[in-house]
Order: sequence, then C-alpha cells, then structure tokens
Amino acid sequence: MSTLTQLALILFCLLLFPVPAASAQDSALRYQPEQQILPTLPVLEQKALAENKLLLVALGASWCHDSVALLEHFAEPTLAAALAERFEIVLVDVAYLQYGQATTTRYQLPLYYGTPTVMIIDPSNRQLLNKPDLMQWTNAASFDEAAYQQYFLTTHFKQQFTQTQQPALTEALQQQIRDFEEQQAATLAIGYQHLGPLLAAMKSDAQADRAEFMAVWDEVRRFRGRIIADVQALQQAAALDASSPLKIPSYTAFSFLKPAEADKE
Repeated sequence: MSTLTQLALILFCLLLFPVPAASAQDSALRYQPEQQILPTLPVLEQKALAENKLLLVALGASWCHDSVALLEHFAEPTLAAALAERFEIVLVDVAYLQYGQATTTRYQLPLYYGTPTVMIIDPSNRQLLNKPDLMQWTNAASFDEAAYQQYFLTTHFKQQFTQTQQPALTEALQQQIRDFEEQQAATLAIGYQHLGPLLAAMKSDAQADRAEFMAVWDEVRRFRGRIIADVQALQQAAALDASSPLKIPSYTAFSFLKPAEADKE
C-alpha cells in the first residue's frame, strides 16, 4: 500500500471514528474511556505507521497518584513536543479497575499489572516492545524529568526488543509460559473485581472501611508485582535448559475470595 493510499485511508477512518483528544501537546492530558478508544486503535496504528512513529499506550486512572504524575510529565512543553515527534499517544482510563483488558490483549498482554502501565507498541505488527519495563512506570511519580527524557526519547525500543528476545523456544514451552501468564492474569482480574468497588468507596465515602480496603489492596499489589518477573524467569530457565521440565511458580490464593471463586483460579 502506498503512503498516499495509507494517508487517504487514515483520513477516511478518522471521519468515521473521531479520535479523542489525547495528544502529547494537550495542556491537560486525560485518560479516555476505553469504550471510546477501542474503535480508534486500528486508525491510530495506521497513522503511526504512516508517520514512522511508535504507538505509546498508557493505561491509568485519575485516582492513581502515579498515573497523574505520568501525565503531568507528559504535558511538560519540551517533553510533550518531543514525545509527539516520536509517538502516537493513547491514554486509556481503567476507571476503578473495570476496564483496560481489551486494550492490553490487543497488544499481547493478558492484563495490566498496575497503574499506570505504559506500553510501547510497534504499529506494524502490534508487538509489545517494552514488556520487561512494564512495572517500572507504575512508580511514575518517583522519576524526574531526566529519567522521562532518557527512557522515552533515547531508548531504541525495537533494537532493545531484539536484543532481549529469548532464544527460540519450542512451541510447547512457549505455550506453557503463555498459559502460566494467562492463568495469573485471570486470577488478578478476579482480584480487581473485589478491589475495584472498595477503591471506589474509599474515594467517595469518608466512612468506607479502610482496613478492609488496605488488606485487599496489599494482597493484590503483592500478587500483581510478581507476574512479569516470574514470566521472565520461566523464559530464561527454558532458554538455559529446554530439556528439563519448567518449575511453574505456585501462588497462594487470595484470602478474600469465597471458596467457589478460589476454585476458578
């Protein structure tokens, strides 16, 4: 497809699916409802491809301190202009943990493991280029402007992705690792179903049970923080010795689940 044809297709699609305003040049960036974002993703992928950009997809929420900090840095004028040169930026609101999975699964991640989750995507094949770094930006408020500039403006994501790819594993081993991650993501989704309403209550009701919320929050936080690291450890173990059975980690069930829910894990 020629560049002119691609641009014509993009313009036509934009007429059908207006893209929510989420440019890095906005003075007040906002996470947009996922229902509005999803129909625009194919258009934005094509736009990024035509303009030789990467796709930057950030999933966050207004209640999350680190999600807010990420957007504040992204809105700083010098950084915003540079980001706009390199990325097509998409900001997805996960609300109180009800949304976001449809976006992550499009880019080969079964669920987000914290907020904000920043995904760098190759628009030509929807490949997630920065999976090893995903948990870093859940602590977005702890990084200064120099760290943002170094990561987002100087990292060669495609090159780094190629360098960090594991040696070719058998399909059976790859499937075993995928199954492990998808199982943990499914368990985490159940945890989000319990945590979300408690989180919403904490933000809206001064009388909400803080002790219950913190107990569930801490369990979910500890669980979600292990998934990426354990997936990487399995990949490394499989690459070092493909002849030995993988030692699949086992996690303790969430204490707040009812027996029927725990059986679903």
